[in-house]
Amino acid sequence: MGISISGMVNSSNTKQSMLLSGRGPDWSIIPSSGKSSKSKAEFTNEIKELARKAANTTSKAELEYIHRRRTQLCAEYMSDVSPDRKALYRQAENALKGQGGNPKCHGSGELTLLDFLEAADGRTDSLAKKKFALAGGGMLTCPILTSGGHGADIYCQGTKVLTYLGSGYGWAYERTPAEREKEREFYGIYFNEYRSLKNGQGAELEELPDYLEEKPSFDRKA
Repeated sequence: MGISISGMVNSSNTKQSMLLSGRGPDWSIIPSSGKSSKSKAEFTNEIKELARKAANTTSKAELEYIHRRRTQLCAEYMSDVSPDRKALYRQAENALKGQGGNPKCHGSGELTLLDFLEAADGRTDSLAKKKFALAGGGMLTCPILTSGGHGADIYCQGTKVLTYLGSGYGWAYERTPAEREKEREFYGIYFNEYRSLKNGQGAELEELPDYLEEKPSFDRKA
């Protein structure tokens, strides 16, 4: 299953990869269970406003900011159907604490799952063969990366809800079926607004993410 980098979404896979920011997942762009205080109307207004800004800007820097904000808003939009990734991540940290070692803190002053993983790395040859049970039917595995060392895969109900891809790639997540549906809904609102404005301007249209093209209600282009 392929990975898409820097927050770009690829449809045939359901993973989204984030460039490494610190040593833990960036929860502003990775959805985790929680009910937003925003109403559907408030979300819709924010989504459409971002689409209008994207349609009307010619600034690459502003467009990059809009796309980042769009990713953050989409994560918030999905959160009411998301698994509790934050709790699973904390459980995975606790599972690795029990593997021994003397973890060294890097950067922020707080130990992360990667610190515990690096402390355990090399102390046991069987780490990659172990499966750590987490609450709620979750599971942690630590596969050997092609770049060396161990990664971390956190599963929940058969979905790889968090995965560490190694230095330079950072954390990624695989969407659940419920999240995919919410994501299609989000981008449907966004690209319908974007498309209507661009069509009115007679301007070049931004391409639809591949996964939206599976729905017949959308054109091949945004």
